[in-house]
Amino acid sequence: MAPRISDEAKEERRIKILQAALECFSAKGYYASKVDDIVKYSGMSKGSIYNYFSGKEDIFMSILQHETAKMHALMDARLKEISSPLEQLKYWINSDIPYDSTKKKLMRVHIEFWLYSTDSPEVQHILTDRFDRNFEKIKNIIIAGQNEGEFKQDIDPERAAEMFWELHDGLWLHHIIGYAEEKFAERIKKMEKTMLALLT
Repeated sequence: MAPRISDEAKEERRIKILQAALECFSAKGYYASKVDDIVKYSGMSKGSIYNYFSGKEDIFMSILQHETAKMHALMDARLKEISSPLEQLKYWINSDIPYDSTKKKLMRVHIEFWLYSTDSPEVQHILTDRFDRNFEKIKNIIIAGQNEGEFKQDIDPERAAEMFWELHDGLWLHHIIGYAEEKFAERIKKMEKTMLALLT
């Protein structure tokens, strides 16, 4: 009889597969990747991977859910430590600096999710929910800033939040295709300046 694996060890193996798949999808793209490629990246057997996931799509969906939950938890915890809405907004904008390889891999795969969502209502639902939650968080920061006198009263929080995400996602899309990659931090600072000029 094979030894029983603890729940903690199972979760560690599951995360290892997700990390290997993230590397694989980032390097090869989702459509070009096969489960055999994920096997190579993970160093685990194909059978082991199928013990945790039903196939490539299941792994893909699980990466999106895992990274979304992790992102929300980290951002929420950090924002709770910052009392000023103005400083919260500045922190969120600058959290993309430095532009490191991990962020680049995540964004490459995120773009794959955007493309894949056109054929998958389930992925579209997860992405829509993720965006709606982030949109509301930025809008609520702007409203809190207005209530505390840090932001202009005549600004429409909905439109300002739209502008935030249009700038944010536009920057990431440009850089993921290699446009002015060396100027990423500089362009983030320009985004910060633009948002503060609008709001303060």
